[in-house]
Amino acid sequence: MPGGARLLWGHELDVFKAPVGSKHSRWFKECGPAYRLKGALFHSDILVISDRIAINHMLTTKVYTYEKAPPARPIIERLVGHGIIWAEGEQHKRFRRLMDTVFSAASTKQMTPDVLNVSARLVTRLSQYLQDNNGDAVINMVHWTSSATLDIIGFVGFGYDFGLGESDEAKEIIGAWADMVKAGLSEMTFFAEVVLRAFPFLLSLPLEALEAQSKIKKICDKLARKLIDNAQWDTASSGNKGPSFNFLGLMMRASGEGRMTTQETIDNLASLVMAGYSTTAGTLDFLLYELARSPERQQKLRDELLAFGREPSYDDLMNPDRLPYLDAVVKEGIRMYPAAVHNARITTEDDVLPLGTPVRMPSGEVIRELHLPAGQIVYMPHMSIQTLEGLWKDGETFMPERWLEPGGLAPKENLQIGWSNLLSFNAGPRQCLGYRLALLEAKASRIPVPNTGQPTPAEVRKRVVAVLVPTVAGEEHKGTQMPLRVTLIH
Repeated sequence: MPGGARLLWGHELDVFKAPVGSKHSRWFKECGPAYRLKGALFHSDILVISDRIAINHMLTTKVYTYEKAPPARPIIERLVGHGIIWAEGEQHKRFRRLMDTVFSAASTKQMTPDVLNVSARLVTRLSQYLQDNNGDAVINMVHWTSSATLDIIGFVGFGYDFGLGESDEAKEIIGAWADMVKAGLSEMTFFAEVVLRAFPFLLSLPLEALEAQSKIKKICDKLARKLIDNAQWDTASSGNKGPSFNFLGLMMRASGEGRMTTQETIDNLASLVMAGYSTTAGTLDFLLYELARSPERQQKLRDELLAFGREPSYDDLMNPDRLPYLDAVVKEGIRMYPAAVHNARITTEDDVLPLGTPVRMPSGEVIRELHLPAGQIVYMPHMSIQTLEGLWKDGETFMPERWLEPGGLAPKENLQIGWSNLLSFNAGPRQCLGYRLALLEAKASRIPVPNTGQPTPAEVRKRVVAVLVPTVAGEEHKGTQMPLRVTLIH
């Protein structure tokens, strides 16, 4: 266990105040791949793990023995209802089975035209904005990326046009999310979370951050019912056999066959809107930031895309051999800036956690497994794990070349399970359903390349408000920001 725990707040307040991931990166160096932290408000110790065998056990072998740690589930319930993000156990298995088809490779391939169209729409709108400002402007990229990701979810999920952030529904969702983020950036958020963990009945109180969460759910519920009604009306009036092939259509079929209730359908729609909108946008913002800081990499990527000579297809984008540098850039961005910065679980029963790397106890005893009681919180800090020294050379440096050069990566048997040996999309039965769509979005966003970006003097910081978001130091009251100077290339 690291030293320096506070009497009332344990180690948790220091973790919250420090730059995202920095404390765990330091403590993994000092304490090894498994250590305990003192919990706040006299909560029992929290186990922090980077050991790959232990993580594999939790995410694949005993996945439903390790549930979301409190107060996550009540907060998720307020945010998106009882959808797949909230579900555990048999309900999660059922949702997963019903929704797997929606996110298969074949289904995602059918989404490619919509994703590319949104990317082109974004470029057109951004280019016009730059032309109106003499070809050069400092732009908060958060507005543009979040509008684009929301558009993509609208088109490929429901056949609905959010108008690149201009529709009434889009403004409501983006505004409610902005309110939630502003509330979540306050230091009071930390105290609220640990108090809610200790006293969960307080979740019923009208606290500012909780009210913002409820607002988002109400907007998503209203929109989901509207979309369902429209889909049913379109089916009846057109004489089609059923709704179109998209998230909504497939879930409506599931509901019609008695496998998913209307409310479950609505909650899963809300889950898809929020998960697809907020997560990808944050990672994209930081990816653009890293490219802006590296003009030579930006040019190398542009050269590869222009040399390709045509608009890439789904197979082109998803095959790492066809656009290798684009693939490496996206992988590196997802490694360094995972939307889900951490994964907190709680044991529902006693369990024995195997370790790949033996741990030496303070007594001198060397152990190869940990005996965990029911109710033990286990914390997996993805960002820190994916920058660990010894596994990732210069892990805190953006270096896409590591994915292309011989010996650039550690042997796979030393790395984590999951897509590309990363935990960014989780792994096992809880792996992000839409990870292929997220990859498609990230790669498609770099295709048109009509402009170039440069960093501004603003100090960009990583913050966590449910997911990773960018802010500017000293301007947290303004919410999420990623200011880049963007120049139109003629």
